[in-house]
Amino acid sequence: MVFGYILLFLIFAFHPTFSYVLDGSKDADIITEYHVRGESMDLMSGVLKPFEAWYSQKNNSSRIDYYGGMVKNFYIGENDENVTKYYLVYPKTTKRYTNNMRCTGFKTDDKPLNIFPSLETYTYTDEVTYNNKIAQVWQSESLEDGEKEMNTMYLHEDKGSYIPVWLEMKTYNEWSGSLMKHRIVRYFDIKEPDEEDFNISKVKECEYEVIASIDIKDSGTAITNPSETDEAFFSFKIRHKRNYKGDEHEMRRKIFQDNLREVIEHNRKNLSYKKTINEFSDRTDEELAYLTATKPSIPTDIGSVPFPYSEEEVNRLAEELPENYDMRIDGYINVVKNQGRCGSCWSFSTTAAVEGALARSNGDRVLDLSEQSLVDCSWGYFNGGCFGGFIKNTFEYILEHGIPTERDYGSYLEVDGYCKLENMTDIYRIKGFGRVPPMSVNAMKLVLYKYGPVTVGINASPTKHYASGIFYDPECNQGRSNHAVTVVGYGVRDGATYFIVKNSWGENWGEDGYILFSTVNNNCHILEEGFYPIV
Repeated sequence: MVFGYILLFLIFAFHPTFSYVLDGSKDADIITEYHVRGESMDLMSGVLKPFEAWYSQKNNSSRIDYYGGMVKNFYIGENDENVTKYYLVYPKTTKRYTNNMRCTGFKTDDKPLNIFPSLETYTYTDEVTYNNKIAQVWQSESLEDGEKEMNTMYLHEDKGSYIPVWLEMKTYNEWSGSLMKHRIVRYFDIKEPDEEDFNISKVKECEYEVIASIDIKDSGTAITNPSETDEAFFSFKIRHKRNYKGDEHEMRRKIFQDNLREVIEHNRKNLSYKKTINEFSDRTDEELAYLTATKPSIPTDIGSVPFPYSEEEVNRLAEELPENYDMRIDGYINVVKNQGRCGSCWSFSTTAAVEGALARSNGDRVLDLSEQSLVDCSWGYFNGGCFGGFIKNTFEYILEHGIPTERDYGSYLEVDGYCKLENMTDIYRIKGFGRVPPMSVNAMKLVLYKYGPVTVGINASPTKHYASGIFYDPECNQGRSNHAVTVVGYGVRDGATYFIVKNSWGENWGEDGYILFSTVNNNCHILEEGFYPIV
């Protein structure tokens, strides 16, 4: 989980390669000592993410602050060891105090982060005037799986070195030409770093932090055709902007190779669902733990409102239910969102359930509620922000404090932020929440039809490469529940019954962000821990 959580705070996972010939007479050397401010704007969502970064190759250290220092990340490399000490400073709000700054430390074998992109896939194309100075234009273009990526970067020259000042990244659908992703990053106020900016001993919150170590597992066995694997890995690196250093390249290749073989072998079996290669395919389960940070509830936990039906009544009422029920068709369900590199699935899944329940009761008006408010403000209910949380505890928090809209509270940040709930005036509340009787398909269907969406805990580890179809894995229940998702309906396809499940890994994962879960044999623990809001 640690490696994945570290990645939560990165804009790019690139490291620069130096010396690129422009016109045969001079090279472009990207600076390796800098202190820079900047901002990243997602033009599709409108989210503006300001940052400040320090990097020193000489001192083997880096630091990145987000949102004016609300979250600080320190990467202190050990010169005599192949490890980096990483410190995360973030705000925490509980029942007793608000926005108390905390520090968490780890050891990792990642190198200190350099946020400037690599020029490895870029080509020098032109010169333009940017901020009243001549800037070199570097561009890269790639095509993979029907997606065309076009990136443009401007470099300013300063005393023989080159400094990125502007970066635009676009992704198009090759067939329709529609723009899928569009981000602009601006870098400004670049100067030399001060060694004291990396001095973690001056950060009071980290004074007593204990550094733990991380074991990075080496996975992978041979696939039949190494050249095809290498070609696929090369395309993967370009599409997902990977640039590994030293021994890491071989480790990532082996992990990718193992996942590629798994996808190919699975799809050859012609089972009820398909798998695919995606952005997770070069990571270990440990590194992707941030995706699955929900903590299982106690089996005896109940909701604030008892379930109103006996088993006999459930089975009788289930006979009257429609064969297919999809709340998306009724307009009750908000768009699929992306939790990013933050273990906040518990926040997204409970928020989605509340949004759906409110839409059913207010005339189909779908509200966009704030997942970030739960991340920031529910620590006092034993939730841990981006470190994970509990479904039941989150509904308890919403019952007591309510939840504001994202428009009022502010955009999702992918980090633990300051709690701002006391400044909110428009709060949406629930009357209570219930628990679906465990292990009952009929009870789940009945709750979906009568009350609305249900937040459930599942073992999501086998679903990382899910592409389409009805997911069923007989070995899934061998792993524990580790992820929270939202059930928004059910149906039948070719005689197989399934639940319609909304995830929080973005629309590019699965079936436009959804997965169809088989109702058979408590698949992946989906029938064990279901909670639903009552409005």
